[in-house]
Amino acid sequence: MLKRLLAKPDYNEQINNTIELIQSGNVEQESEFINQYIPFIRKVTAGVCKRFINPDTDDEFSIALIAFSEAIHQYSSDKGSSFLSFANLVIRRRVIDYIRMEQRRRTSLSFDFKEDDKENMENVAEISASFQDYYKQLENDLRREEINHFKSKLHTFGISLTEVADQCPKHQDARMNMVNIAKIIIQEEEVLSSLMLKKRLPVKQLMKYMTMSRKTIERNRKYIIALVIVLLEDYKYLKDYLREWL
Repeated sequence: MLKRLLAKPDYNEQINNTIELIQSGNVEQESEFINQYIPFIRKVTAGVCKRFINPDTDDEFSIALIAFSEAIHQYSSDKGSSFLSFANLVIRRRVIDYIRMEQRRRTSLSFDFKEDDKENMENVAEISASFQDYYKQLENDLRREEINHFKSKLHTFGISLTEVADQCPKHQDARMNMVNIAKIIIQEEEVLSSLMLKKRLPVKQLMKYMTMSRKTIERNRKYIIALVIVLLEDYKYLKDYLREWL
């Protein structure tokens, strides 16, 4: 059923309208919307946990439900991403964080052993190492998903990841200037709307808010658009990469 609904051209618009109602305080609509997407939430959670998810007994599903509600209230269609894509990232991240927290707690409890219990110590070490490998794989999966999502967003602007890398300024000061330009675009609704609608950088509008030369902005156009996407989206790993400039 979900695939059939997604095939409708106006389906994302229907979701956005529903989310606007929920964000305005319609609690009944939120409950109905969440129930409608239980299969989606369960599928995403199962993808993270790599196993069958029972909504009635698995804590991970409860975490995913909370994450889905969080996504509803944090989502903005102005970001350009579909809601389901945004919710997918939020759910995966919250479930992974929960798994990591739980494993740390269990490992910590397992270290409560007698001094001569060397076998238990070895078992705990093995469990801890096994979990670290598992969590590393989960993080790699999520990082890969973020990059693929980012590449998909760039594609809608006719930009490739290689072009972004080629335009990345070599000097830190220059990179910081580009981040500041991206922040101005996000802050100025008129400029951001024009960018998202026309899929090109509105340089003339942008020049009203800065003294930087038009030539410099044009030269870094693709890199600036990429920064805007990263700042708008819920990209944990890409934002970590830019942390020193944000």
